[in-house]
Amino acid sequence: MEPSADDQHEPGLVTSPTDDHGLSNWVALFYDLVFVAAILIFTKGIEDVHPTTGAFWIVGVFVAAWWIWYSTTLLVHRIQVADVVHRMLLLFQMLVIVLMAMEARVSVDDDSALLGFEFALLLVSVSVMYLRAWRTSNPAARAAGQLAAVNGVAALCFLLGITVGEPLRLAIFVTGLLISVVGTAIVWHGAVVFATGDEAHYIERMAAFTLIVCGEAFIENALAVSGATISTIDLGSLVFEFVLVFALFSTYFEDIPPAGINPRRFRSWSGLHLVMQICIAATAVSATKLVGHALGERVPNDEILRLTVPLVIFYLALSGLDVCSRRRPVAPLATLHLVTAGAVGVVGVLAWYVPQIHLAEALPLIDVVAVAHLIAASKVRRLTEVLDPAVFAVA
Repeated sequence: MEPSADDQHEPGLVTSPTDDHGLSNWVALFYDLVFVAAILIFTKGIEDVHPTTGAFWIVGVFVAAWWIWYSTTLLVHRIQVADVVHRMLLLFQMLVIVLMAMEARVSVDDDSALLGFEFALLLVSVSVMYLRAWRTSNPAARAAGQLAAVNGVAALCFLLGITVGEPLRLAIFVTGLLISVVGTAIVWHGAVVFATGDEAHYIERMAAFTLIVCGEAFIENALAVSGATISTIDLGSLVFEFVLVFALFSTYFEDIPPAGINPRRFRSWSGLHLVMQICIAATAVSATKLVGHALGERVPNDEILRLTVPLVIFYLALSGLDVCSRRRPVAPLATLHLVTAGAVGVVGVLAWYVPQIHLAEALPLIDVVAVAHLIAASKVRRLTEVLDPAVFAVA
């Protein structure tokens, strides 16, 4: 089928629709669900490692896995293939993603060579996907060939890295990831990123992944209290996390997807989603650490940081997403998100320094801030409007 005029993405990739009777949507859902398992493994790994160095390492591995998800998501939308070979490549990615999530915890204290090899395989799978598009008559063939080369070179960097020791290995790994990220951005530089249906697709995919992370947060907390007697603090922690995650969920879905995307800031919009999703997962991990503490106990300082810092960053990321949207004026909601970030920070400082504030006071205070923000945002949104995409068309 020849691409229509609306499907042209010169000089970037070009969509070449296929009639797959909706199969590609089901494959995308299946692909996303695998990340539910992967994220659970990542968060479980963070619970069992050093709260700083180990946690940062696992978060770094998650970022690398997210990049594969993001690259594949954009690739599939631009090229729109759903044949058997492509589905086999996706299945291969799913398997390796889960293995990499399992290896992330082990590699904190052990050798990271296997982890690097697994990520090299993922980059090779992305490269092969682009290579298949390059060998067709697809108008995107030239760009696809460039991206196949970019990800192939990145994969070679990871394969080279596993042959040397630390810390040189880590430097080579980072270089390989940067080649994939920066190379992809360069190939797309100046391209008309959005055409008919593009914005809706990207919003849907990012919203789906955010929904997965929110669901994982519920599951993480429920698993932490399962198998034991439901004490007051177990129930309190569970209720706190459910209220908090629902508030974060509602805030995101009421504010961000309906606001659209400013195509000039698409890359920033995508990156801020990654930051926000990491923060949601981090709150789930932090909430599980509170299980077992008595309501009258002082909140340990490190737990205060682990709980409040991700929430502060979450609202800061929302403020950045406001700037990347088509909602105007930007100031009302962006300011509200900044104020809420400050309010969460104040609660954290009070819980840290004021002896009279225990879990029984700290957790409800955080929920009150999150819910108050949700109510205030519904009123502030009335002062704004979402402008037509044509206003932001890329020149």
